[in-house]
Amino acid sequence: MPLNLVRIDDRLIHGQVVLGWGSYLQPDRIILCSDDVASCDWEKEIYLGAVTEDIEASVLSVKDSAESLLENRFERAKIILLVETPRTLVELLDYGVKFDTVNVGGMHYREGKRRVIPYIYLSDQDEGWFRELYLRHIKLECQDVPTCKKQNLAELLHFSESD
Repeated sequence: MPLNLVRIDDRLIHGQVVLGWGSYLQPDRIILCSDDVASCDWEKEIYLGAVTEDIEASVLSVKDSAESLLENRFERAKIILLVETPRTLVELLDYGVKFDTVNVGGMHYREGKRRVIPYIYLSDQDEGWFRELYLRHIKLECQDVPTCKKQNLAELLHFSESD
């Protein structure tokens, strides 16, 4: 189950993911992990339609994503795993899915969120979920596209081992 990229992006499947990261990583499969999208047929169809023909795609609930990954259903595939929020990643870890790095690619402005860097806005809840990931020793890398410099989100949020 090689997860080539575990990415948080509130737009889920879109051009930066398919063209930017897809061209760079050459994945075999994209897994969009979202309870909301997995339960809505028309939304699922829209996201799946945004994927190029050379990449397989699945839209799965959090539980189904975890089961698929833990059971190695996509055993030989190079996978991009997309989620909308850091909370989803904590849920996947709780199910037993293993990963050590998260690419934070886009969490855009909404009321009640504050700017961290131009493409990342966080609520207090988001920051709490990121703190939980950090305390579980997950590396938090901000990078919207592969050609941009990575930034350490834990440093930007001033997390420390004493948190």
